Amino acid sequence: MAFNEDFFKTLTVLYVEGDETLRTEFSAVLEKLFKKVFTASNGAEAYDTFQDEISIEETIDVIVCDSNLEHISGIELLEKVRTTHKNLPFIFFADNGNLNLLLESLRQDVTAHFSKPIVFDDVLKKIEEVCVVKKKEDEIDFYQSEVEEYLSTINKVAIVFIFDKDGNINYINEFLRELIKCEDEEIIGQHYTIIYHTEMSKNVLTQQWETLRSGEKWQGKVKYLTKDSSVFYTNSTIIPVKNEKTQENKYISVNFLTTKEEHQRREYKKKVLYNLQETKRVYRVAQQKIDELNKRLEKYKGYEKVEAYLENQKKSNVEQYQELQKLENRLKANKLRFDQLTFGVNDKINKISTMTAEMKDFELKAGKKIVKVTEEIKVREAYIQRIKEEIQEKAVKIKDLEDVVKHRTEQLVQKKG
Repeated sequence: MAFNEDFFKTLTVLYVEGDETLRTEFSAVLEKLFKKVFTASNGAEAYDTFQDEISIEETIDVIVCDSNLEHISGIELLEKVRTTHKNLPFIFFADNGNLNLLLESLRQDVTAHFSKPIVFDDVLKKIEEVCVVKKKEDEIDFYQSEVEEYLSTINKVAIVFIFDKDGNINYINEFLRELIKCEDEEIIGQHYTIIYHTEMSKNVLTQQWETLRSGEKWQGKVKYLTKDSSVFYTNSTIIPVKNEKTQENKYISVNFLTTKEEHQRREYKKKVLYNLQETKRVYRVAQQKIDELNKRLEKYKGYEKVEAYLENQKKSNVEQYQELQKLENRLKANKLRFDQLTFGVNDKINKISTMTAEMKDFELKAGKKIVKVTEEIKVREAYIQRIKEEIQEKAVKIKDLEDVVKHRTEQLVQKKG
């Protein structure tokens, strides 16, 4: 089955399906064909997505939705969407044989519905059909709106009245009402020549009516008379328009004032009309630019979260900077104390160094004295050792003498006895 893929590439689809397998399978098909595809597994998620996209002026062109959903059912989602978007295409899936559900979806103005199991090509064909119709309806609404604006503007710069096949007036616009200073009930139903000046040539009026009855438009100058007997002139064009239902003509008279003052007024209003048209043209160009920028901005979607993150980081950085300032101040104070302490320590170190040098010198001298004293002690110890040895020798000799004396004494005693 052939599809208009170029048309599909202009559409955005919201696909809601509770069955994960089916959702994965069909969304893969949709993403290959359509401009953008949003998917949701339940009704609440789908409605949030719908609201989010609408709030940022994104367009969801069609909703494809299963009936059996969690949180918010398919019918409830359809009802919520219809409260704000009456004509948005909404394609509904329901279980085969669930007649009540299909009837309820019709009551909620569903665009189309399918019974499961679903044939993807049938759904795609229906999406194309309903979106083409919706696009045409939107174009018609747009052009009708433009026509209404143009008619509204023309009514402000031109005198317009309409009369029937008998010449009886059945419509006058606000501008004419202001000029002739009459109420509708004084004019409606009267022959259109009632607002013409009595000096209008009967030949001109006859030729005018004959031309209109022949189905041709009439153009010429017309002199009008107001309720307060004022006079004004117009360049008039009267156009026959056939009613297709009754096959009878009605006649639309469009007039532009020709007096200098009103001519200036008309020129000014024509400029207003031109400016309105130019403004609409500029608006369309601007809207195209906006659409292009929105497409470019899509890749920055979620930027507000990044911005919030950066704002938090900025706040955190300010706090960290303030903390860093405090630490720097503490560091400066500590450095000052350190410098003061260092100066005192250095002074003490210098004194200690001097004392150490002096102690080293003293130690060196003391060491020399100790060496000298040690040498003297060694000498004296050697001398003492010699004395000890001499004493020991003398002690031995004394002992020997004592033994000799003792022996002699014993001998003497024996001799005496």
